[in-house]
Amino acid sequence: MSWKQALDRQRKKTDGGTVRQVMPSFAAQPGSEKAARGKRRRSGSDLSRFTLLGVLVLTIVVFSIALPQSFPTTGNFSAILLSQAVTLILSMGLLVALRSGDFDLSIAATMNFSAAILAVLTVDHHVSLGLAIVVALGVSALIGVANAVLIVGAGLNAFVMTLGMQTLLYGLTYGVTSTAVIVNIPHALVSFTSWSIGPIPGSAVYGWIIAIIIWYAFERLPIGRYLQFIGGNREAAQLLGLPVARIRAGAFIVCALLAGFAGIVLAGTLGAVDPSAGPQYLLPPYAGAFLGTVAIQVGRFNVLGTVIGTYLLVTGVTGLELAGAPSWISDVFNGGALIGAIVVARLFGQRGDS
Repeated sequence: MSWKQALDRQRKKTDGGTVRQVMPSFAAQPGSEKAARGKRRRSGSDLSRFTLLGVLVLTIVVFSIALPQSFPTTGNFSAILLSQAVTLILSMGLLVALRSGDFDLSIAATMNFSAAILAVLTVDHHVSLGLAIVVALGVSALIGVANAVLIVGAGLNAFVMTLGMQTLLYGLTYGVTSTAVIVNIPHALVSFTSWSIGPIPGSAVYGWIIAIIIWYAFERLPIGRYLQFIGGNREAAQLLGLPVARIRAGAFIVCALLAGFAGIVLAGTLGAVDPSAGPQYLLPPYAGAFLGTVAIQVGRFNVLGTVIGTYLLVTGVTGLELAGAPSWISDVFNGGALIGAIVVARLFGQRGDS
């Protein structure tokens, strides 16, 4: 049996980083008790895939009824999409790393550093916007390469190393900007993000396009299967001859590149770059990604689930704030959702193993 055939078989067993035992064929014989239990379990699992989507719809309905003057409006809808554009882009990059079984805590810092480089080059040094974007994305890619060398090449812990990279980049961002907010971002960049299709802002469209590309790669291209297999059983992937190190390194680079692009979108959306803005963009992508594991493809990091989770979080926070909740409620809501998502994903994993 070739490694590709083994990969296809293993893919059917792999679910969100754990390898489930597959029942032998005789257990699924018609009329058997085990087959009936398996059918009921699959039916329940099919329904659970759409629970998060149902919660999102219910949240929208509840807040629309409770706040009819402020929540179900075109302006609020547009504001929700605009506020989550950068988070969605970060989430898509994060998914690539998570799918391969790695963490990258430096995504928000990479985003802010990219935005700072772009702003300093265009505003302070009058570099053309096109060249500044290329430099910002190039530096972001180098950050991904550094993460890959330290984690994949040297075998260091991803959590610790990307946490250190995050701190390093926050410091460099303050140094590059001289701790000042940089304004007067080029109008061309503002125009790049400020266009809209009706109530749908252009920055949100960029996020959706990236989400579609990542979804296609995950679900339709071999690399999606490779990432899932490596994330589920790295040792088995190596034994089958998959280029594990190269794929993991590529995941870190793609993650950093998308974080850099998120920084460009952020600078254009705000028309300014604040060196202190990075930390607030770290938790929401993780919350959306982990919340997404309880939807669509239960137990797996997946694009559609992450999109649903991301918009559920912002819908809940927006509704609470419009109802008069204090500003700190967003941290409580996002943190609570992240904890809940991890617990639920764990329970689903245990159910699948039973």
